[in-house]
Amino acid sequence: MRESVRKLGLIGAGLWAVTEDKINDLVKDLVDKGDISKEEGKKVIQDVLEESKKQKVDLEKKISEKIQDSISKADIFTRKDMHELESRVDILEDEIQKMKNKDKMFFK
Repeated sequence: MRESVRKLGLIGAGLWAVTEDKINDLVKDLVDKGDISKEEGKKVIQDVLEESKKQKVDLEKKISEKIQDSISKADIFTRKDMHELESRVDILEDEIQKMKNKDKMFFK
């Protein structure tokens, strides 16, 4: 599962990079043809890149939510589970030690 998530992230990053290059090329062609000014081209690139970044953040958030949802549905032992069990074991060990100490005092 971890490898699949990593690959998905790489694909997303790759698509974003290709998109940025393509946007720059398209805008440059429009400026060279005189269809838009350099200032308009810069504004278009900035707007598209900002929107692209927003979509990237949204996609990452959705992927994270789906992963968390899948983990919660699956019967997977998490770090949180491990820490909770360690805490319970510590409490039980303390209780056992207290019982042993009481027994020593009682049987003296």
